[in-house]
Order: sequence, then structure tokens, then C-alpha cells
Amino acid sequence: MKRLPVVRHLSAERAGAQYRACGHPIEKVRWHAIWLLLRTDPVRTPAQVGDLVGLSVITTRDVLKRWNQSGPDGLTDGRKNNGSESKLTDAQRGRLLAALKKRPPDGGLWSGPKVVRYVRATWNIEICPQTGWTWLVDLGFTPQVPWPSHPKAADPPTRTRWKKTRARG
Repeated sequence: MKRLPVVRHLSAERAGAQYRACGHPIEKVRWHAIWLLLRTDPVRTPAQVGDLVGLSVITTRDVLKRWNQSGPDGLTDGRKNNGSESKLTDAQRGRLLAALKKRPPDGGLWSGPKVVRYVRATWNIEICPQTGWTWLVDLGFTPQVPWPSHPKAADPPTRTRWKKTRARG
């Protein structure tokens, strides 16, 4: 296999500083690999660097190729902006939050399907029930149904009495 050259976009010291300052876990490993490849005290192959930082040889070579092509910009995590735009504008999101603070039109508690029906009726936007549930959670709403108690559980006065006697013993 042909040895990949290492383009020196930055010095090893600068790459080491970037590695230590990086807060993103994916990018930090990439900076670590580049820093080790740029160092000349022991010259390392991508296979050796991959073993040190926990990457496969193929991934280490891919990181090096991205570094050689794009420099520091090639190490960024491309998944950050990989999603689609939200179907709701900020104003619609605010109105949805205001609506969720009230009772749903059919009563009961808000659920993913109820959010779907509300959004479809209000703004004619089609979403799946999972997205409705995700919007509920993102806006800070949680399930409000209490957990069922065990049928043979002690009643509250018995539990209180047990706690009082247990604390003394």
C-alpha cells in the first residue's frame, strides 16, 4: 500500500493545542490522530496512530485524506448540519407551545397523535405521530400518568408506620 503523505497545514504544536482545546468527541479523536501524524519525534504510520487513538486503519487513512484535502476544516463533524429543516417556523412553534399549555380540543392529555391532528388542522402540515411526540418532549412536556402501584403494596398509613419504626431500629 502506498504511504500517504502528511500535508503540514499546521505545525504539530498547533495541532496538539487544537486537540487539547477541542470539546467535540468525534473531532477530538481526529485532531489527536492528526497531531500524532504531524509529530516527527517518532514518525508513525496511520496504522500505528489508529491503534493509539482507537480508530481503524481505514478510518485513520480517511481522516488523513480529509486533512490533506481540506486542512482543519476537513476534521469537522459533517453530521452536525445533516438534518432537515423544521417543518414549523419559530412563530408556529411558539403558538404550538401556547396551545400545549391548554387542554387538547378533545380533552385528556396531549399525546403525539393529538399534536399531529392539531398541527394538521391549524397549519395543514403533515407529520408522523413520532414527530408529534418528539415536539412534545422538546417543548418540555413529559408523560403525566402515574406509575401503577403493586396490587399487594401496603397502604400509605402502613408505610408511614413502618418508616417510623424502621428509623429507630
